[in-house]
Amino acid sequence: MRRLSAALLACCAAFMPGAASADLDLGAIIGGWSDGLGRLGEGLAEGLGRGLGLSLQHLNHRYLFPTEGTVSFEETFTWQGRERKVLFIRPETASATPAPAVVLLHYNGGTSQVIANMTYAGELARDVGAWVIVPEGIGKKWNDDPAAWNQSVDDVGFLAQVIQSSVARHGLDGKRVYMAGMSNGGFMTSRFACERPDLIAAGASVVATMRQGLNASCSPARAVPMTFMLGTADSRVNYSRTSAWVLLSGPDTLKRWMGIHNCDASKVVTTPLPDLDPKDKTTTQRLRNDACASGGAVEMYVIDGGGHTWPQGDSRYTVALGRTARDFSGTFAAWDFFQQFTLP
Repeated sequence: MRRLSAALLACCAAFMPGAASADLDLGAIIGGWSDGLGRLGEGLAEGLGRGLGLSLQHLNHRYLFPTEGTVSFEETFTWQGRERKVLFIRPETASATPAPAVVLLHYNGGTSQVIANMTYAGELARDVGAWVIVPEGIGKKWNDDPAAWNQSVDDVGFLAQVIQSSVARHGLDGKRVYMAGMSNGGFMTSRFACERPDLIAAGASVVATMRQGLNASCSPARAVPMTFMLGTADSRVNYSRTSAWVLLSGPDTLKRWMGIHNCDASKVVTTPLPDLDPKDKTTTQRLRNDACASGGAVEMYVIDGGGHTWPQGDSRYTVALGRTARDFSGTFAAWDFFQQFTLP
């Protein structure tokens, strides 16, 4: 038995680091085993911890899906005494000229990461060479209504700081900064276009119309070109009905913005989009007016049967809120509109 134990220890010792002879030190061998098991345990703990951390990030919508050809990072801005993080997604290859930027705003309850994932913001940055700047509202909400009783959070001022600082710090093209938002973020985009038209060349509002509070106060020095994307079966934002105290309908929102641009209302051009994916059970028409004294344009994508969703958005985030249009990309439709305009 002793010979067997010695043979076993010799065999094990041969695989231990530094084992150079058959003169066995049982304490050293056991100590080596202990160190090895300790390192294994640390590795397992680190791996499990990292995996658990990523899982929690997914559950909290704090995980940004990586996009090849892009770089992402965060910066901290201080506004009204609060530190607020802003997500940046940029092309991996720097542009020889100042790059344009899209400020992307999440819905109520969303995060910077989830709206970036939903809209494939990384693909936009990679494919068109724009920076995507993704701020976040206090409590995951934007103060989008100038008539709301509580105006303690100045999100217009915060977003203005983000734009001005980002342009200066990163050498972006200040004449080609755009803003897009979904739901609460879409309403916020309209408010920003009314109150700081000097900072964005154009805006896109997805599944959001216009609040009556903003309707009453919006009188910008410059008319910001705007595109809207609305579903007729949206359970959150009613397309067809104007509420006297809350929201304009889709048609009334289009009419209001045409008034801001001093457009000829008889010059709306309606273009049906090809029904590329009949399985989505939606069809879309684009209404556009370029006959505007402002020199800008207003357009609206009317998605028949569409829900409270981002067109061609990631279905993991939109499936529960109605049908998602698959015939066109809300992200790239917005970009196609944006690139037609620059700030004076």
